[in-house]
Amino acid sequence: MAPSSASSSSSSWLDKVYLIYFAVHIPVMLCVDLVPLYPASLWQPATAPLRFLGDLRAYYLTTYADQFFVPPPAVVPAFFKFFTLLELVLHLPVSVWAVRKLSGSSSSSSSSSRLDGPGELVLLVYGIETVLTTACCMYEAYFWDVAVITSEQRVMLLTALYGSYLAIATCLAVDMYTRLLRRVSGPGNATAKKLQ
Repeated sequence: MAPSSASSSSSSWLDKVYLIYFAVHIPVMLCVDLVPLYPASLWQPATAPLRFLGDLRAYYLTTYADQFFVPPPAVVPAFFKFFTLLELVLHLPVSVWAVRKLSGSSSSSSSSSRLDGPGELVLLVYGIETVLTTACCMYEAYFWDVAVITSEQRVMLLTALYGSYLAIATCLAVDMYTRLLRRVSGPGNATAKKLQ
Protein backbone atom coordinates (compact mmCIF):
# COMPACT_ATOMS: atom_id res chain seq x y z
CA MET A 1 0.00 0.00 0.00
CA ALA A 2 1.32 3.42 -0.88
CA PRO A 3 1.36 5.81 2.05
CA SER A 4 -0.92 8.81 1.85
CA SER A 5 0.57 12.11 0.73
CA ALA A 6 0.29 13.51 4.27
CA SER A 7 2.26 10.60 5.73
CA SER A 8 4.74 10.81 2.83
CA SER A 9 5.27 14.48 3.58
CA SER A 10 5.82 13.86 7.29
CA SER A 11 8.13 10.93 6.51
CA SER A 12 10.18 13.11 4.20
CA TRP A 13 10.44 15.89 6.80
CA LEU A 14 11.30 13.44 9.59
CA ASP A 15 13.90 11.73 7.39
CA LYS A 16 15.68 15.09 7.12
CA VAL A 17 15.63 15.46 10.92
CA TYR A 18 17.04 11.94 11.25
CA LEU A 19 19.74 12.70 8.69
CA ILE A 20 20.88 15.73 10.70
CA TYR A 21 20.73 13.73 13.94
CA PHE A 22 22.87 10.89 12.57
CA ALA A 23 25.31 13.27 10.86
CA VAL A 24 25.88 15.06 14.19
CA HIS A 25 25.90 11.83 16.20
CA ILE A 26 28.89 10.36 14.31
CA PRO A 27 31.46 13.02 15.29
CA VAL A 28 30.08 13.15 18.85
CA MET A 29 30.66 9.42 19.18
CA LEU A 30 34.11 9.55 17.62
CA CYS A 31 35.29 12.65 19.51
CA VAL A 32 33.66 12.19 22.93
CA ASP A 33 31.80 8.95 23.66
CA LEU A 34 34.18 6.36 22.18
CA VAL A 35 37.47 8.02 23.16
CA PRO A 36 38.04 5.74 26.20
CA LEU A 37 38.17 2.80 23.77
CA TYR A 38 41.15 4.33 21.93
CA PRO A 39 44.70 3.57 23.09
CA ALA A 40 45.44 6.02 25.93
CA SER A 41 48.77 6.94 24.34
CA LEU A 42 46.87 8.58 21.47
CA TRP A 43 44.83 11.03 23.54
CA GLN A 44 45.91 11.22 27.21
CA PRO A 45 49.54 12.48 27.30
CA ALA A 46 50.07 16.21 26.80
CA THR A 47 52.05 15.46 23.62
CA ALA A 48 49.61 12.86 22.24
CA PRO A 49 48.56 13.34 18.61
CA LEU A 50 44.86 13.29 19.55
CA ARG A 51 45.22 15.27 22.78
CA PHE A 52 42.38 17.55 21.68
CA LEU A 53 40.01 14.61 22.31
CA GLY A 54 41.07 14.48 25.96
CA ASP A 55 40.67 18.24 26.19
CA LEU A 56 37.20 18.04 24.62
CA ARG A 57 36.13 15.39 27.13
CA ALA A 58 37.54 17.49 29.99
CA TYR A 59 35.58 20.52 28.74
CA TYR A 60 32.41 18.43 28.52
CA LEU A 61 32.90 17.13 32.05
CA THR A 62 33.60 20.60 33.45
CA THR A 63 30.61 22.13 31.69
CA TYR A 64 27.99 19.44 32.30
CA ALA A 65 29.45 17.41 35.22
CA ASP A 66 28.41 14.21 33.44
CA GLN A 67 29.75 11.62 35.87
CA PHE A 68 29.76 8.95 33.20
CA PHE A 69 32.77 10.75 31.73
CA VAL A 70 34.81 11.13 34.91
CA PRO A 71 38.29 9.68 34.36
CA PRO A 72 39.73 6.92 36.58
CA PRO A 73 40.08 6.33 39.47
CA ALA A 74 36.41 7.38 39.63
CA VAL A 75 34.03 4.47 39.29
CA VAL A 76 31.77 4.52 36.24
CA PRO A 77 28.81 2.10 36.40
CA ALA A 78 29.41 -1.16 34.54
CA PHE A 79 26.25 -0.65 32.48
CA PHE A 80 27.70 2.56 31.02
CA LYS A 81 30.78 0.71 29.79
CA PHE A 82 28.43 -1.75 28.11
CA PHE A 83 26.45 1.15 26.59
CA THR A 84 29.72 2.55 25.20
CA LEU A 85 30.39 -0.79 23.51
CA LEU A 86 26.85 -0.68 22.09
CA GLU A 87 27.70 2.70 20.60
CA LEU A 88 30.71 1.15 18.91
CA VAL A 89 29.00 -1.97 17.53
CA LEU A 90 25.47 -0.64 16.93
CA HIS A 91 25.25 3.15 16.92
CA LEU A 92 28.33 3.89 14.82
CA PRO A 93 27.61 1.45 11.97
CA VAL A 94 23.88 2.25 11.94
CA SER A 95 24.61 5.99 11.97
CA VAL A 96 27.02 5.72 9.02
CA TRP A 97 24.51 3.55 7.15
CA ALA A 98 21.64 5.93 7.97
CA VAL A 99 23.54 8.99 6.71
CA ARG A 100 24.24 7.20 3.42
CA LYS A 101 20.66 5.94 3.12
CA LEU A 102 18.91 9.16 4.13
CA SER A 103 21.18 11.44 2.11
CA GLY A 104 20.35 9.48 -1.02
CA SER A 105 23.93 8.52 -1.83
CA SER A 106 23.05 4.82 -1.51
CA SER A 107 19.76 4.91 -3.39
CA SER A 108 18.54 6.19 -6.72
CA SER A 109 14.94 6.13 -5.55
CA SER A 110 13.00 9.34 -5.95
CA SER A 111 10.35 8.40 -3.39
CA SER A 112 9.57 10.73 -0.51
CA SER A 113 11.36 8.43 1.93
CA ARG A 114 14.55 6.63 1.03
CA LEU A 115 13.87 3.99 3.66
CA ASP A 116 12.48 0.59 2.76
CA GLY A 117 10.96 -1.98 5.13
CA PRO A 118 14.28 -3.52 6.23
CA GLY A 119 15.73 -0.03 6.79
CA GLU A 120 12.76 0.96 8.90
CA LEU A 121 13.21 -2.22 10.95
CA VAL A 122 16.89 -1.41 11.58
CA LEU A 123 15.98 2.10 12.75
CA LEU A 124 13.14 0.76 14.92
CA VAL A 125 15.61 -1.50 16.76
CA TYR A 126 18.10 1.38 17.00
CA GLY A 127 15.42 3.73 18.33
CA ILE A 128 14.16 1.31 20.98
CA GLU A 129 17.71 0.52 22.15
CA THR A 130 18.56 4.21 22.29
CA VAL A 131 15.42 5.07 24.26
CA LEU A 132 16.16 2.36 26.82
CA THR A 133 19.86 3.14 27.28
CA THR A 134 19.30 6.89 27.40
CA ALA A 135 16.50 6.50 29.95
CA CYS A 136 18.82 4.36 32.12
CA CYS A 137 21.51 7.05 31.98
CA MET A 138 19.00 9.79 32.80
CA TYR A 139 17.64 7.82 35.75
CA GLU A 140 21.14 7.31 37.15
CA ALA A 141 22.11 10.97 36.56
CA TYR A 142 18.98 12.19 38.33
CA PHE A 143 20.29 10.70 41.58
CA TRP A 144 23.87 12.00 41.41
CA ASP A 145 24.94 13.79 44.56
CA VAL A 146 24.89 17.60 44.62
CA ALA A 147 28.55 17.39 45.61
CA VAL A 148 29.42 16.34 42.04
CA ILE A 149 26.80 18.17 39.97
CA THR A 150 25.01 21.48 40.51
CA SER A 151 21.26 21.84 40.03
CA GLU A 152 21.86 23.94 36.91
CA GLN A 153 24.22 21.35 35.44
CA ARG A 154 21.75 18.55 36.20
CA VAL A 155 18.90 20.41 34.48
CA MET A 156 21.09 21.10 31.43
CA LEU A 157 22.34 17.52 31.31
CA LEU A 158 18.91 15.91 31.70
CA THR A 159 16.98 18.26 29.41
CA ALA A 160 19.20 19.74 26.71
CA LEU A 161 21.58 16.81 26.30
CA TYR A 162 20.06 13.51 27.36
CA GLY A 163 16.47 14.77 27.08
CA SER A 164 16.80 15.89 23.47
CA TYR A 165 18.56 12.64 22.60
CA LEU A 166 15.70 10.71 24.25
CA ALA A 167 13.08 12.76 22.39
CA ILE A 168 14.64 12.15 18.98
CA ALA A 169 15.09 8.43 19.67
CA THR A 170 11.48 8.15 20.85
CA CYS A 171 10.23 9.96 17.75
CA LEU A 172 12.37 7.68 15.56
CA ALA A 173 11.09 4.50 17.24
CA VAL A 174 7.43 5.55 17.05
CA ASP A 175 7.80 6.74 13.45
CA MET A 176 9.50 3.53 12.30
CA TYR A 177 6.89 1.44 14.13
CA THR A 178 4.02 3.28 12.41
CA ARG A 179 5.71 3.01 9.01
CA LEU A 180 6.20 -0.72 9.44
CA LEU A 181 2.65 -1.14 10.73
CA ARG A 182 1.32 0.59 7.58
CA ARG A 183 3.37 -1.81 5.46
CA VAL A 184 2.00 -4.96 7.08
CA SER A 185 -1.59 -3.89 7.73
CA GLY A 186 -2.47 -2.25 4.45
CA PRO A 187 -5.47 -3.48 2.41
CA GLY A 188 -4.53 -6.17 -0.07
CA ASN A 189 -1.50 -7.19 1.95
CA ALA A 190 -1.32 -11.01 1.96
CA THR A 191 0.54 -11.05 5.28
CA ALA A 192 -2.10 -8.86 6.91
CA LYS A 193 -4.88 -11.17 5.65
CA LYS A 194 -3.11 -14.23 7.09
CA LEU A 195 -2.81 -12.51 10.47
CA GLN A 196 -6.55 -11.73 10.66
